[in-house]
Amino acid sequence: MSEIGEMYAAMKADYKALKARLGMPCPNCTVKLPKAQPKILLPQQTCWCGYKDERPRTKREGKINMK
Repeated sequence: MSEIGEMYAAMKADYKALKARLGMPCPNCTVKLPKAQPKILLPQQTCWCGYKDERPRTKREGKINMK
């Protein structure tokens, strides 16, 4: 794998670890779509259903725009 590919794989793995550690299921998704998996939100992230997680952002997180 090229260096760029390895870098993106490492970024994706770091993002998954961050979501596993700090993520929270969206409470509105569980109400609107009870059979679907709720979106996992990081602090200060907005869900498609309009819910915004109001937990304060930590210094480790920074701004994440990966989908």
